[in-house]
Amino acid sequence: MKTPRARPLLVGSALALTALLACAHTDPATPRPGSTATLRLVDGSHAPMPAACGSTGSKCSEEVAGSGGWQLQLYRNFPMTGSTTPTQAVVVIHGTGRNAAGYFASMMSAASKAGVADRTLVVAPWFKTSEDKPAGKEGVWVNDAWKAGTPGAPSSLSSFAVMDQVMATLADKKRFPNLKRITLAGHSAGGQFTQRYAAFGKAPNALAGVAINYVVANPSSFVYFDATRPQGKQFTVPSGGSCADYNQYKYGMAGRTGYPATVTPAQAAANYTSRQVTILGGSDDTVDNGDLDTDCGANLQGPNRAVRSENYLAYIRKIAPNAPHSRVAIPGVAHESDAMFASPLAWPALFGVQGARGAQQVDQSR
Repeated sequence: MKTPRARPLLVGSALALTALLACAHTDPATPRPGSTATLRLVDGSHAPMPAACGSTGSKCSEEVAGSGGWQLQLYRNFPMTGSTTPTQAVVVIHGTGRNAAGYFASMMSAASKAGVADRTLVVAPWFKTSEDKPAGKEGVWVNDAWKAGTPGAPSSLSSFAVMDQVMATLADKKRFPNLKRITLAGHSAGGQFTQRYAAFGKAPNALAGVAINYVVANPSSFVYFDATRPQGKQFTVPSGGSCADYNQYKYGMAGRTGYPATVTPAQAAANYTSRQVTILGGSDDTVDNGDLDTDCGANLQGPNRAVRSENYLAYIRKIAPNAPHSRVAIPGVAHESDAMFASPLAWPALFGVQGARGAQQVDQSR
């Protein structure tokens, strides 16, 4: 895919990195509702690509450059060099199939339905593997590495470090002077990324002038901060046996490497429980759709995604009763990203607007 020349991402001074200046850039037309193509997502859902982006989305694609010399392809409806129009941003993380264009289309469709597309900057990073044929200096990961922010051949670049720079760019008032809110959202594997970045991500503690919140939709697993796991209505340390390594990262705190290892368990727990997190759960996401994590470390969290989400909020209520966390159930929806994002019940968390009365917020306190 032919994309514009890479432009530098801003790096916050609080992250001890050098700020990079960008040339002036005229806003592209905001993509309009409608479609010239339908992009199918790996989980079986689909969403229309905004007509202004072209049939493949290439007109909304941009290459950005990071401070370490790496490049990243992403999709966006306003240029990353800056704009005075957006008042909020939604960074949406793709699933295990890495269909960034499809997730961009899905979130743009949701923003349009919610009536906020004209003032919402939607950004969809593409964490590529070798299968995606990355070019030049583009970052390249293996699937397990980008989901968890860990080093993974052929690159030692952490996806969490990339997200730090994306966040710092969006929070830069010279680029986006009217942007007040950033939402990091992900579905399935993207939900795993979002949940773990909410615990380990460093940029949110260093940025000022923006509210940052996290939307974790239908992840296969969560990271726990201690060795306990749900056992009925209690949380206890599981007995040994065939799942002795259940507490290894990405499920627990043991064996962390790379970026996550630079944050202590206590710091990660403090980060997570102080940040605004909403778990979105499809009420029908109760079966294995072919990519449910069935490793023993995941199975100890519950039999399916819906139960694992319920259990995790109960866990957070146990260790931090006043954490600004909630869970919203989307009725009648299984493992479908576009249906999750398009539900008015999700819009308060995604876009800060009230989408429907009687949102099914579920607090599974035990």
